[in-house]
Amino acid sequence: MNAEMQPLYWRIQNNDNSGFDAVSLLMPAGEGEPATLVPTEVSFCSRRTGTQAVDVRWTDEDSDLFMHLLERVSDDHADETDEGMVLDINDGVVQGIVQLVALARFKTPWPSDDLVAGDINTVREDIEIGDLVAIHTHYGCPMAIVVGMDSIDLTCILLEDIEAEGVSVVPEHSVFVINRDSALPPAFAESDTGEDAVFH
Repeated sequence: MNAEMQPLYWRIQNNDNSGFDAVSLLMPAGEGEPATLVPTEVSFCSRRTGTQAVDVRWTDEDSDLFMHLLERVSDDHADETDEGMVLDINDGVVQGIVQLVALARFKTPWPSDDLVAGDINTVREDIEIGDLVAIHTHYGCPMAIVVGMDSIDLTCILLEDIEAEGVSVVPEHSVFVINRDSALPPAFAESDTGEDAVFH
């Protein structure tokens, strides 16, 4: 897969009339090659009838997010050639990145106003797309990955459930839009050791 040259598509299909559209990555066929369809775990409530598949081309935002996230992983997962960056679509890391891009594209952000807690006075660093953060909520600080931002807000995908008394309040892989002040260094997350968290 050539990440820079080959057009990519999302295939949206409701295979079983369940009311949910499943999202897959579709890589069109090259010369003498079959098209490749890579299912994701992403689905969303369908507003369509029937089971006819719809192919939607990746937007510039999809491609930019994919490349940003790809740059954050080890060089072991991509080889440079004269034709650009060549990726192994069977690589678990690459598929994980595709999954994050699909979540950011198709999942409706979860309402976060009643979940996030107040600001904490701590040392903060500049945040970039692909960074891990701990979201400060009334139920703890779950780990999330940043997939979008503007001057005020961050768009994040939860990497673990938000739980209250052992019960999931918000499931992992939910999309959150939060104020930057609610994003803490990842050391604050319960799944982190916390050794680097600094309070003032």
